[in-house]
Amino acid sequence: MGTYEAVLQGISPQAVTEAAQRFTMGDVSGQSKTFAPSIAEFVTEARQRQEYIDLKARPRLPAPRYFPGPLAPFQVRQEKRRAENADRPVIEANVPLDRFVALSRAKQLPVGTIWVATMGILGPSQKQERAA
Repeated sequence: MGTYEAVLQGISPQAVTEAAQRFTMGDVSGQSKTFAPSIAEFVTEARQRQEYIDLKARPRLPAPRYFPGPLAPFQVRQEKRRAENADRPVIEANVPLDRFVALSRAKQLPVGTIWVATMGILGPSQKQERAA
C-alpha cells in the first residue's frame, strides 16, 4: 500500500477512485481482463483521470454575445445589394417578381434589366445603356 501512496502523490482522491472504477468495469483500453493492473498501469490511468478532472475544472469561455449594429441584418444585405447595383438606374422600386416577369415578357424592359430581390428595384446596367 505504501508504494501506491508514494506514486499517487499529487493525484486527487477522485481521480484514484475513478481509475479504480474504470479498471473494475473493464473500461480501460488494453487492460488485462484476467489480472489486476500493475502499479504503473493504475498510475497511468489515474493521471489521465486527473488531467480530465483538471480540464473540466478550468474556466470556460463565456457564451458569445450579439452586439447589434445601427442596421438590422436585412438592412445590411439591402445596402450591400444597393452598392453592387449602384451603376444601374432605377426604373421602378418595390416591384414584386411577378411584375418583373410580366414586364419582361411584354418586352417593356431594356435588355439586361435585373430584378434584385433584396431591394425590389428594376434597372438596366449603365454599360448596357451605353451600348444600346
